Amino acid sequence: MYSKPIVFTDYHHGSLLLSLILLFERRLGGSVFTPFGTDWYNQGFWKVLDLPGTVNQFLNVSTAVPLETNNSIYVYPDAGFTNKAITLEGFYQMPVDIVIASIPAHITPFKRLCKSHPNKPKLIYQIGNAWNVEAGLATNIMASSEIKGVPKNLNFISYHQEFDLSVYYPDFSYPNKNISSFVNCFTTSEGFASDWTFYSSDWALFETVEKLMSDWTFKSYGSVCRDGYATGPDEVANRMRESRFIWHTKFGGDGYGHIIYNSAAVARPMIVKMEYYRDKLGKELMIDGKTCIAIDGLSPQEVVNKILYYSDEKRYSDLCKNVYKNFKTKVDFDREERVLRKFIDSLR
Repeated sequence: MYSKPIVFTDYHHGSLLLSLILLFERRLGGSVFTPFGTDWYNQGFWKVLDLPGTVNQFLNVSTAVPLETNNSIYVYPDAGFTNKAITLEGFYQMPVDIVIASIPAHITPFKRLCKSHPNKPKLIYQIGNAWNVEAGLATNIMASSEIKGVPKNLNFISYHQEFDLSVYYPDFSYPNKNISSFVNCFTTSEGFASDWTFYSSDWALFETVEKLMSDWTFKSYGSVCRDGYATGPDEVANRMRESRFIWHTKFGGDGYGHIIYNSAAVARPMIVKMEYYRDKLGKELMIDGKTCIAIDGLSPQEVVNKILYYSDEKRYSDLCKNVYKNFKTKVDFDREERVLRKFIDSLR
């Protein structure tokens, strides 16, 4: 039904955007665009956060360059890949086929976009976080998270967000004594609203274990993290392969969790709190002592002891082989493409 679809989507985060580019551009031969310019905000179509600084951060990117052939389209490298963004005026001039809302607050305004656009594009609600399906919000749902109680009348698909396996390839070597975290906000709660304070206790544990393992190197990568931002898939994948373990204690877990799947794809076991992934999709990759190290309820010294136990070269080698084998069993992007094509052809 959709040959080379033109897709408009909000910008939620770089890994999700890249997954949509890999699906709709690389696999289906289409084009993906995100919003550019404050008209999206001023006319009520952009609802991420009502703060001038955030609006400019998302909609007036200083590195954006307009295309010479079309001044309504802006191109800029974003986190290691090219992001094409479009003005609101340009959106209405383009024959858009599909509109994707990956943030609940965008569902209602994006419905208005679809109704007011001359091409009457179909709306998809993409759920990548641990959010529920609320009746009546959308009829087409792509869920890369574990969703329960899905109404039977919906056009629904469960899938894994794709990432480039030529970048996230496995490495079965025995790395140096490095432990890395890639949670963007894994730090103290200073400067954050009260709902971010849940990171404090996990960050304190990270720092305490770091002090107890003084001959190891601990790194925390992210937008506000101690060791700065790891920019783009190539840097993230390389830093993962340099690490012996990936520390991933993220309260509330992820709906999908790119770091979880990226780590498994490069054959690196994680240090996790499995309670955070109860009823989450990412739990399919977590088997304590087989594919990961679970530290739920452990004291700092007990965490140290468990890490050292599984750092034995033979035990560590088994962890790496197991986590990668399990990933290959659970995730097959080529197989999922065939199912996604049927979902897209059934949009309503």
